[in-house]
Amino acid sequence: MWSRVCFFALMALCFAGNGVADAQPLTIFGASDLRYALDEVVLAFKKKNPGAEIQTTYGSSGKAYAQIRNGAPYDLYFSANISYPETLVKEGFGVGEAKLYAIGRIVLWQRKGGKLDLSKGVKLLTDNSVRKIAIANPEHAPYGVAAKETFIKHGIWDQIQSRLVMGENISQTAHFVASGAADVGIIAYSLAIAPDTKTLGEPYVLIHKDDHAPLRQGYMITKSGSKKPLAKPFAEFLESNEGKEILKKYGFEVPNE
Repeated sequence: MWSRVCFFALMALCFAGNGVADAQPLTIFGASDLRYALDEVVLAFKKKNPGAEIQTTYGSSGKAYAQIRNGAPYDLYFSANISYPETLVKEGFGVGEAKLYAIGRIVLWQRKGGKLDLSKGVKLLTDNSVRKIAIANPEHAPYGVAAKETFIKHGIWDQIQSRLVMGENISQTAHFVASGAADVGIIAYSLAIAPDTKTLGEPYVLIHKDDHAPLRQGYMITKSGSKKPLAKPFAEFLESNEGKEILKKYGFEVPNE
């Protein structure tokens, strides 16, 4: 009798342990351009996985790269530049392989009521009436790199450097423009068409994709994420047709399409 009681008590502890593991929240870092798209992906995933607990953090891809190397406990890392997760996997901070999930675009954008003629394109930025231009910091933000490459391609980088206002990430860059801290900015297409942002600005002008290197966005599952039961299913959901449709809704190009 005693042995049977001990057996069932031990089984109860085992199941309780699994429950605790399953209940651990999945922690996801997403590049700032993903804020609205990834939030929607999370909601759709939760509908299919009731009870799933997911915590999302958004910011600069480059800064998150450094944080993960220093032990930040993210389970999934969605970067605006696939080279960051590729490097982390090579360095032993991830499992499996880094995968491409989207290609981003950039736009020229000004706040509601702005008087600049955006149809002139980036050449407009050399006009003396443009005092401040917001871009994400190219030192750690892939969208800032794309903006800088665009300026160099059009031969205006040297002329406008003194007018640049650098955002820590592309969301802060959009805030600089919307608040009037900058007259105009280069922001992510995904933010320009997001419901909360498009009401703050005038119609954007999409910058030609050949003006900069492709914004190849990639993700990886971290070593800590490999221990979370929901990490792989979430990644697979993002790559599913339903996940891809959400990404396309926010202006992203998706692999193999």
